[in-house]
Amino acid sequence: MEYREVLRRLYSLANYERTKGFVKDIGRFRALLRALGDPHILLRAPLLVAGTKGKGSVVHMLARSLSNLGYRTGMNISPHLVSIHERIQIDGTPISEEDFAEVLGELFRVSDMGFPTTFFEAMTGAAILHFLRKGTDYQVFEVGLGGRLDATNVVEQKVGVITRIDYDHTSILGETLEEIAAEKAGIIKGAAPIITPESNSRVLPVIERRARRFGAPVVVVSHRVLSVGEEGTVFETDGRVVRLPVLGEFQAENGALAYHALKSLGLEFDPTGVFVPGRMHILRRSPLLLVDGAHNPVSAKALVSSLRRIFPHRKFNFVLAFSRGKDYYGFIRTVADVADWIFITRYPWRRSLEPEEVFRTCMLLHGRCGMLGGLHEILNRIHGDTVITGSLYLIGSFLRLFAYPNGLRT
Repeated sequence: MEYREVLRRLYSLANYERTKGFVKDIGRFRALLRALGDPHILLRAPLLVAGTKGKGSVVHMLARSLSNLGYRTGMNISPHLVSIHERIQIDGTPISEEDFAEVLGELFRVSDMGFPTTFFEAMTGAAILHFLRKGTDYQVFEVGLGGRLDATNVVEQKVGVITRIDYDHTSILGETLEEIAAEKAGIIKGAAPIITPESNSRVLPVIERRARRFGAPVVVVSHRVLSVGEEGTVFETDGRVVRLPVLGEFQAENGALAYHALKSLGLEFDPTGVFVPGRMHILRRSPLLLVDGAHNPVSAKALVSSLRRIFPHRKFNFVLAFSRGKDYYGFIRTVADVADWIFITRYPWRRSLEPEEVFRTCMLLHGRCGMLGGLHEILNRIHGDTVITGSLYLIGSFLRLFAYPNGLRT
């Protein structure tokens, strides 16, 4: 199949990133993989990262460190920010159009034999095929939603990471932390070690109970932040001082998880040059223009804490857009503490909330609020230190239009 034909076919599939819903049976995807020759079983050393907060950052840190150690490393992430090719990378280089068309073309040919698939399943299958064909030593997968029924959960990981768990996608994963934790802990299906920062008395027992069933050791990670600045973050874990070249106090925990995941494999953690697009991502320093993928009150709190530590005594203009179903009230209330003006906009997808609804809430909570008709107005109307956040889809749309029209490399 030609590249454009593959893209048309891919975007015609059910895509639960853009519409509410999820696949309730991983067996269908397993059947497709079986028809492809079970390529997931042939992967040399998969790593699997689930959780609510920080899993994308952990995936980037793991993949970069493994590449720095000299291993050919595949990375599968979601969603993408600028180009769909970002979802499948080897040593920081996104998959080429030629390889993209080849692996998805093969997957679709088999799918047409009676093995229906979704957008996310197709991209996961394409990543598996690509990593296998290119002879990767390690393959780092970011779980899409939950864990138990996620397409990435077909791989037999050498180590699993479950990042901090909080309320998110409650209509799908469950209304309680225990229910959500059970879905995330569904990635535990063998004796591979599980690395987590969770000490929550409602969450950790759920993870440990599942781990005992399969004989998987659980490593509960702790860390101590030493410094946070414009050049990066320094933390201590396991008696070691680690320097991360990424901004954000919250990244220390993600770095500690990556450190201990690699330690469980007998490997060093080397985050030199790691770059996590869309997370405390500075596009301009003076005046500051920063994008961050925070999309719920918990991640907004982490963002505000980092802004206060890195840029003390400063106020920021915030540009916000939200997806339907998100707690924008809690988000606005959190960022208002460091906000000068708050501007509400939308991103060009159906799931985006209309600005008028959010604007009314903003006026009640903060008062200094405005609305933007589109992304082009961000650079034209707003002056001073500015933070664009609230949705990965918002910052992805902004980056695609104004910063990285030719795609991102990590």
